[in-house]
Amino acid sequence: MSSQGFSYDSIFIRMLNRVGDVVLLSVLFTLFCLPVITIGPSMSALYYTAMKGIQGDDGYIWKNFIKSFKENFKQATALWIGFIVAFVILGVDVWFWAMQIKLGTNVVVKCLAVVSIIMLLVAIFVFTYSFPLLAKFDNRNSITIRNAFFLSIKNFPITVIILVIDAVVVWTFYYQPALAICGYALIGFGIIGYLYAFFMLKCFKPYLQTEAGEHGDDMDWRVDEEEREDDDQNEDVEEQEDDDQNEDDDQNEDVDEEEQGEIETNEEDKDESDEEDESKEEINE
Repeated sequence: MSSQGFSYDSIFIRMLNRVGDVVLLSVLFTLFCLPVITIGPSMSALYYTAMKGIQGDDGYIWKNFIKSFKENFKQATALWIGFIVAFVILGVDVWFWAMQIKLGTNVVVKCLAVVSIIMLLVAIFVFTYSFPLLAKFDNRNSITIRNAFFLSIKNFPITVIILVIDAVVVWTFYYQPALAICGYALIGFGIIGYLYAFFMLKCFKPYLQTEAGEHGDDMDWRVDEEEREDDDQNEDVEEQEDDDQNEDDDQNEDVDEEEQGEIETNEEDKDESDEEDESKEEINE
């Protein structure tokens, strides 16, 4: 009985700790988003901390959040600004073609409107995966965007689920802004962060490896690690080839010097023999 009570107590305590982590994560995310320009680093830190929590690294919400926020600040800020610019341009483009369609224009305009909508959806797909990728993988932004696009297509069902969650969030902010701000600031953003982290870890699983080469859950992961190793190996091979080429050149130079020395020696011997012949001719005379 006591063991069961202890088990129930421990489960209850873990649930309370998890709720506390979610609340703290929501509050941190909200506070660090206030300057607006820092929303990108805040999103990266949100996903990083949530993924750490799912891995079992509980109780370090503040530490993990600040760590990721600092490490990814420059990249995440540049990525965030880039997406804002892209969304503004694509949004205005879709709005323009929608207005043209209302005026009763031809089929070409409708086709262009469809193309603009597809481009906007692709941007949303890439945006959905970019900051979780940035939180977990060490890559340039260009590689992060490329990987985000391919992952969003490869894991299309998960992408759709995440977009539905985003649509619910946008709907609540549109129709109940005051309630949404309070609810998401206190606990909602943390819940969304853990949901995203759960889905993203499933998407990232094939690319996550431990130092021993096996899949693991508690490691510092890198995307395109094999490509980087191949690049390093290629660089080593190129350096070795350059060294071998330099050695061959040095050997060829030594051979040339030896041949030059032999030629000079032969010339000296020839001069000596010519002098001897001249001296013999003089003696004969």
